[in-house]
Amino acid sequence: MFARLTAKAIFAACALGLTFFGVGFLGLALSSVLVQALGVAASYAVVGAIFVAPPLIWALAAIIRKPAPKPAPAPGSAQVARALLAAVAKETPWIAIVGAGLAGVAEMLLSRRKTRK
Repeated sequence: MFARLTAKAIFAACALGLTFFGVGFLGLALSSVLVQALGVAASYAVVGAIFVAPPLIWALAAIIRKPAPKPAPAPGSAQVARALLAAVAKETPWIAIVGAGLAGVAEMLLSRRKTRK
């Protein structure tokens, strides 16, 4: 379990490093091509704008866009759930329900840790 987690962490770190340096080298290559036509400072500015503008436009569009409307629930599902909740509330005190749930979870967790012989 720990070995898999460590392997995933190492993989994520390698992927992040490769992405970082890959984008850097792409920017360096693009600016090297543009140096002859625009000069050093202008080529850096153009490459920076090329790398910054698309994510910035995407982020602004994601912020401005309205979220999609939620689908309407089925007509009978809310009534059934409400009726069941009302029946439980009338019949059984809530503390007993919560206590039974906690006892069940505790028993389940404690029985999992025992070694089977």
